[in-house]
Amino acid sequence: MDVSIEVHCATCGSANYSLPSGLKPESPISCNDCGRVMGTMAALHDEILDQVAAHSAEALRRDLGRIEGAPKPS
Repeated sequence: MDVSIEVHCATCGSANYSLPSGLKPESPISCNDCGRVMGTMAALHDEILDQVAAHSAEALRRDLGRIEGAPKPS
């Protein structure tokens, strides 16, 4: 299953941000468009996991609905 995620700047709405060198959990992530600090690597990690879990759960619900609606083999 492919999952597409997006993280947007709360100030300008851009999804254009830079990852810091070193990638430490406390390293800040900055928006490339407005310069706002969007959070830390740890916060980005958590946001990505939350979005992947939400997308995965929705895909599983859709698959279950298709399975439940399919004709039963005889």
